[in-house]
Amino acid sequence: MRQRFSLALLIWLFVVWVLLWGKLSPVVVLFGVIVAVATLLLFPLPTRSGVFARPLRLLMLVGYTVWDLLTSAVGASWEVLRYGRKTASAVFAVPILAEADHVVVASANLVSLTPDTFVLQIDRRSGIFYVYLLGARSDGDVASAYHQVVELQVRVLRALGGADEIRDLRERADRAHRARKENPATTASSSPPSSSESFEEEP
Repeated sequence: MRQRFSLALLIWLFVVWVLLWGKLSPVVVLFGVIVAVATLLLFPLPTRSGVFARPLRLLMLVGYTVWDLLTSAVGASWEVLRYGRKTASAVFAVPILAEADHVVVASANLVSLTPDTFVLQIDRRSGIFYVYLLGARSDGDVASAYHQVVELQVRVLRALGGADEIRDLRERADRAHRARKENPATTASSSPPSSSESFEEEP
């Protein structure tokens, strides 16, 4: 049963469920527990005893995610109300900083939780996230979102990653930041993975 059921994964799935709904009501809590338990029983996942090895960093990650949800929701709502069908969007590429599957998935899920960004594709072979951004009206908007996704990965790795991945984390993140500044054309595209157009505007 320890191979099949993990309290750490149960709590993590429950937190993701609550964040997806955006509220903490009795119905959300009840179905969150049911969905989390059913997921672990029907789809056994490998247990990881170190998920809660850094509780303070995990709490900081949760707090950052909640704040990011609130601010991005306001920004996305204003973009839609202001521009309507002319709301601009873009797809950009971001290097994946992690090697462990559970960290990569957690990073992608947290990026996709916010209303203005969504991970369209995870290219594990090339080590790239392709991220959709709502409200991309300039290269500065894309650059800001790019750096934010890199820093989110840093926070996820510090909370959930192994010691070997954290050791040179800051160096890998700095390389990712420099790659965007030195050659922004390689990190922006209208569709993954071959298009070279930086921005697209919906009719």
